[in-house]
Amino acid sequence: MIGFGFDIIAAMGRMRIKKKSAVQPFRETLVYRLLLAVASFMFFVFSIYEMVSALRVSNTIAFIISGIAGVLASIGIFYNLGRARDIGLPAPKRHR
Repeated sequence: MIGFGFDIIAAMGRMRIKKKSAVQPFRETLVYRLLLAVASFMFFVFSIYEMVSALRVSNTIAFIISGIAGVLASIGIFYNLGRARDIGLPAPKRHR
């Protein structure tokens, strides 16, 4: 001990252990759903680009396939945004 014999641990009082919050799996988090929604949006933009380029060279098969892919990507966007809305936030972050 340095100084006047002051014990810092005893002066702090009783140490309390904080209760750990429950760990939420990553697939059930808001970040995961928003990442999937952004990936679906990027795939949607790419499929629109492919549709336009297929239309310019008059490739109807590629146009139809990219149109179907664009519809599926848009369904994925709205599905993931809908699921993101229903995800509960941890208690400390609800009041922000």
